[in-house]
Amino acid sequence: MRRHSVRGNSSSDQSSVLRALPRLNLIAAGVLASGFVAVPAYAQSADADTSATASDSAALAEVVVTAERRKQSLQDVPVSVTAINAETIEKANVKGIEDVFAMTPNVSFISSGSRDRKDLSIRGINNQINAYDDVRSSSYAFYIDDFNVSAGTSNPEVLDMQQIEVLRGPQGTYFGRNALGGAINITTNKPTNDWLVKGGLGYSSYDTRHAEAIVNVPVIKDIFAIRAAGQIDKSDGWIKNINPIGGGNDSDYKSGRVIGRFTPNSRLTSDLTYSYSNEETGMRAGVPTGFLTRTWAAVYYGGSPGYGLADPDGVGFYPDNRDEVNYDRPQKVGTKFHYFDSRTTYDFDTAQLTAVIGHLNTTIFNYGDVDGGSYDYYYENFALDRDSTSGELRLQSTGSGPLEWSFGAMYGRDSGEKNQVTYNGADAQSGDEGTEITGTYSNASINYAAAFAQATWHFNEQWALTGGGRYSHDDIHRHIIDTSSGTTNNDDTRQVTFNDFSPRLTLNYAVSKDWMNYATISKGYKAGGVQTSQLSLKNDYAPEKLWNYELGTKLELFDHRLRLDAAVFYMDWQNVQQSSNFQYFDDNGDLVSVSGISNASSASSTGVELSADAAITRHLRLSVQAGYLDSKFDSYKNALVDGQTFDASGMQMIAAPRWTGGAQAQYTVPVFDAYDAFIRGEWSVRSSMLSNNYALLYNEKPFISPGYNNINLRVGFEGEKFSVVAYAQNLFDNNYYNNAYEKAFYSGVQVEPSYRSFGVSLKYTFVGK
Repeated sequence: MRRHSVRGNSSSDQSSVLRALPRLNLIAAGVLASGFVAVPAYAQSADADTSATASDSAALAEVVVTAERRKQSLQDVPVSVTAINAETIEKANVKGIEDVFAMTPNVSFISSGSRDRKDLSIRGINNQINAYDDVRSSSYAFYIDDFNVSAGTSNPEVLDMQQIEVLRGPQGTYFGRNALGGAINITTNKPTNDWLVKGGLGYSSYDTRHAEAIVNVPVIKDIFAIRAAGQIDKSDGWIKNINPIGGGNDSDYKSGRVIGRFTPNSRLTSDLTYSYSNEETGMRAGVPTGFLTRTWAAVYYGGSPGYGLADPDGVGFYPDNRDEVNYDRPQKVGTKFHYFDSRTTYDFDTAQLTAVIGHLNTTIFNYGDVDGGSYDYYYENFALDRDSTSGELRLQSTGSGPLEWSFGAMYGRDSGEKNQVTYNGADAQSGDEGTEITGTYSNASINYAAAFAQATWHFNEQWALTGGGRYSHDDIHRHIIDTSSGTTNNDDTRQVTFNDFSPRLTLNYAVSKDWMNYATISKGYKAGGVQTSQLSLKNDYAPEKLWNYELGTKLELFDHRLRLDAAVFYMDWQNVQQSSNFQYFDDNGDLVSVSGISNASSASSTGVELSADAAITRHLRLSVQAGYLDSKFDSYKNALVDGQTFDASGMQMIAAPRWTGGAQAQYTVPVFDAYDAFIRGEWSVRSSMLSNNYALLYNEKPFISPGYNNINLRVGFEGEKFSVVAYAQNLFDNNYYNNAYEKAFYSGVQVEPSYRSFGVSLKYTFVGK
């Protein structure tokens, strides 16, 4: 019996639906004429509960996912999903979520100089709200074991994970009000009845040292067990500071997780989790480009924006300089993130009840050099503390009848407090050392509630119809105080409420047991917000809403040796939230910073996603992914960038590369009893993209991130107890970056350059009864 996801349609948005139908028909005609349409899925190996290794079978193993909050075969789920399981995480040396995105079509990310300063884009949908705001509504959902961690991190630890799923397209029914672009669904390995001790050591370029450990303890057999995992990474970093007093690019990352599982009987399972991570970096991993925006050209040099004005400051500019800076004052950048959560399930005869409740806290800090040069112009102190508490109750069917159903409700509260002050340094032109230039204090909260339901009716073995939706309520409060040179120029308290219903409707048709087609219409929603009244920015910004129209197919051939998946989609959305950030001098000569959100009137996106997984032989596996995306602003006449208002209609959207793709090949051969040798090659490719909203105005590098072709290579020897792997990341030292950010004002906008690294890892595992 196949399972399909659905959300219905609302009458208030019928005009949007009707506008999209002609274009959807053209897309459908083109795809169906080609003979297949499908849901992308990376499936080199199967779920830990059901898979065999590549050497056990010549066929591709079944991939099991929880994209619809229950275990299902990936080929039965009508959602665009990439599933990366534990074996692939290990073989591909996945250290962060960005490594997963390299194997996912139409997904990209931008980075701002450190591991925790990353954000992702799914089908061109991304977060334009400042990552350092007190609270913010994300454009995608991030779940670990059914607990929403979106408010705390976008790059959690990946140690001891069972599976990572990337869902593309609106996922509001199960993953929340802000799953506009999609969702990241992570499942951890749970405690078992077997003793397990696993340890690993690694060493790589730039004196990077890694240690990890996993322990499973069956405290009371069949009733209570504990599983703990932790890791430490230390590195000197690849950016060198030539200034002897300015500090370095060294980093220190620690993370850990403990899960206790209680199973007093066959019906009740309760998991209690505590997770912690702490990253500190001596300075962001960026180098100067020499490009000055309009504001900072005037601040430092009194000139026009562009190249050639900034001081090379003894290190030069990217791309000639890829690894040097000249900072006279040390920096410290970091994030601390931890959460508690409880997940309990109770199995009735024909239904399952799930309750999830948790609390997370995140602390983000930056302090030290902010001018980015050898002169001590400015320095900053920045601290942000966020808390998020949420609970969800869900009841869903587990029977085998023609009707599958689920419904539930959730409630949560996100809150945050930010304190940011920029000071004059010893060489400042605008005041004495230690005096304030600009400051911002804010605290905010979002109280949210939702109810959701979904039902699937299987007419027969071939046809199924799913309908569902989610009602969301958001109540947002914010208090902001802005100061300039110690004088308060804004003290504002604002509140706003938003309500939304996001439906979904899906029709499935199974041509055979190995070929399934689907058509989906779904709505996505991202809450609006409030901000201080500054110049032409409005006090409130509107919710972002879109309609997604998607056709897909999943097909397996040659006795499950070949899996072909693809999807085509068209998205039509309104009130696209875009950031506006700039500085100016007021009539008193004080520097004033402006940061906020404006709404673009409308945008659209058309895309195609393809993937293929093949068992070439018993020992050789090959996977290929490709994504095409045409994403643009249909109407954006009031674009506000660097203090200038202009018409950006028709321009490409931010962080929306036209082409993404990749391929992975692995050859595994037995060499001894229970031991294999393998070689694995990985290729990822991306076309150029607009890295942030400054690209809309300047339309040139560094704000246009270049495309890349990246190759990784791994060679290893592994068995049940022992493994050793040698690897090369970015083997041919491809030169690229993913973002440009204004952090180094004196020497121009900064970019985080790519680099090549070599490494080796050793692991040992003991399993006992």
